Amino acid sequence: MSFTIKSKLALTIALALTLSACGGGDEVAQVDDQSLVTEVEEAPQASGGFDAPVVTPDKVSYTLSSPASFTPGKFASGMLPGQINERFNLSVTNGSAAELDLAILIVKGSTTTGECVDIFDGDNQMEGAPTTPLAAGASAKFSWGLSCPGKSGEDISVVLSNANVTLIEVTGKLS
Repeated sequence: MSFTIKSKLALTIALALTLSACGGGDEVAQVDDQSLVTEVEEAPQASGGFDAPVVTPDKVSYTLSSPASFTPGKFASGMLPGQINERFNLSVTNGSAAELDLAILIVKGSTTTGECVDIFDGDNQMEGAPTTPLAAGASAKFSWGLSCPGKSGEDISVVLSNANVTLIEVTGKLS
């Protein structure tokens, strides 16, 4: 069966008109994007408190210093009005046999009052996790900032995860 140019053109136009009519009117189905997201709460691989090493089953050690209040720099981002700005240092020692990708590390803080948000502040050396993979046996140290609802002395929980795995949870008090 051979098609001429005119029959190919007619077929193309007919197909285009058919596909353009698939919408079926001006109504658009409304979908709640949040209902499509399922957040799985899983138990951390390890837990502990601030200022003490928390070691995962694959022998990666995380130590978070106690939160300390700080004044963000001029160009900092992420702070929310009326919230406490907390910083902590994070030390990671890779005791596993493989390199560790810290660039995918997610830090999530929460207090009894609500969720914290990340603060990025170059003036205070809070620029996120290192982007270079951490070799087996190597260590890294960096600072992190959170803007948290609540008052001094209130409970805070900091969870570290990567990809879909909750690594550790550290609990303590806001400064």
